[in-house]
Amino acid sequence: PSPLWTPSSRSCRALGSSRSSRSGDYYYQYTECDSTGSRWRVAIPLSPGSCSDLPSPTRGTDCSFSCPAGKFLEMSSQLCTPCAAGSYSLGSGLRFDQWDAIPAGFTSLASFLDPGPNGEDIQACNSSSWTPQGVYLESNRDECTVSLVYAVHLEKQGSVSFTYQYPDNNIFFEFYVQNEQCQEMSQTDDQKWIKVTSSGEWGTHTVSLKSGTNILYWRTTGILVGGKMVKPVLLKNIQIEGVAYTSECFPCRPGWFSPMPGSSSCQACPSNTYSGKGASACSSCPEHYYSHEGWAECKVRPPCSEKDYFQIHTACDSEGKTQVLHRWVEPKICVENVTGAVKLPATGQREPCPPCNPGYYNSNDSTCLPCPPGTHSDGIYACVECPAGTEPVLGYEYKWWNVLPSNMKTSCFNVGNSKCDDMNGWEVAGDHIRSGAGSSDNDYLILSLTKTFVLTKKSKMTHTFSFR
Repeated sequence: PSPLWTPSSRSCRALGSSRSSRSGDYYYQYTECDSTGSRWRVAIPLSPGSCSDLPSPTRGTDCSFSCPAGKFLEMSSQLCTPCAAGSYSLGSGLRFDQWDAIPAGFTSLASFLDPGPNGEDIQACNSSSWTPQGVYLESNRDECTVSLVYAVHLEKQGSVSFTYQYPDNNIFFEFYVQNEQCQEMSQTDDQKWIKVTSSGEWGTHTVSLKSGTNILYWRTTGILVGGKMVKPVLLKNIQIEGVAYTSECFPCRPGWFSPMPGSSSCQACPSNTYSGKGASACSSCPEHYYSHEGWAECKVRPPCSEKDYFQIHTACDSEGKTQVLHRWVEPKICVENVTGAVKLPATGQREPCPPCNPGYYNSNDSTCLPCPPGTHSDGIYACVECPAGTEPVLGYEYKWWNVLPSNMKTSCFNVGNSKCDDMNGWEVAGDHIRSGAGSSDNDYLILSLTKTFVLTKKSKMTHTFSFR
């Protein structure tokens, strides 16, 4: 090492002082790697001029050295050490999954695709940016070009992957990489231009990175047509592999936890529990409070109201009768036994079932069954054969909604990846079907219809249609 690294030349004792350095007075840092891939570990005083007798420089680990996931490089011993409970490490990677603010190192830059002669359009883009929304970043919705930029130095070949929602092709969404000379790396169109996703669904994009400096760009540009509001791009869970080492573990974000040492990720707190930052366990919500999965705090349960329950019809019984039942919206968060709360209405009287849907007939056990081949029905009367020289018009026509048809199902999808499959989803309501109540604005209640098309006697094709 250079003589500048020797203990005598790094002495920082003040005149008249004999205080020696303690481990809390300094921290360790590696020097830059030389041409042979070597480096030195040196001690850096926290407050220059306040200590003396710093530890001598020591040869450091090889520049390509990294710890496995769940561990970090403890600089005093230069050994891989398990992360404590309540924290995690990717070993040779970085992960960004908390978006209460744009993390340090990221920059959001805005400009206009075709600026005017006086730069007036550029000024209009000053307020355009990627916006943190807790569990994801949201792109701009205007015609400005906004770039999210992050620079990272890799000691070995690695990769970057991210999860995104891109439901509207009225926004151009591209991802590209530059080196330290601002030269764009060679990428195929599939690597640079991001594929559109179905509404409410998340996609994952992965690109290989070379060793050295990589400058990452996520860029969006809106194309407004006829004043139509465009849907923004959502971005989350950015993970970069290939950094040489990490000298610290990252605390779990609020609402998440890691119960064991040596974790490579954190888990979301279950419903009706919560946690603060860096938690190793989740705490239960107090009585009359509730939370959803991954919440950092609990909220007061409100008194039950008419909006907290819905009605359904029972299946037709052997006498062709049905009755109305009421059920609580799931997950149930309201409280019944407080002042002003409502109770579930009583079960309704038995009443005749509605007719079957067209193309079906009422069987002996009051179940609606499809008409046999070559016959048709309006759903009220029995199936009859088609007149000579004609054939049935095949298709589905649903006019009555006493039960959900066998080729349909209801499910839930949440933008923040919270589980919502136990919600009631879409509900049958006699002469119509309606969407249920989600627990947040990020819930997509999905109704799927599966239809099989017969192409020939030996082949067929099945297609599923979804309504959100």
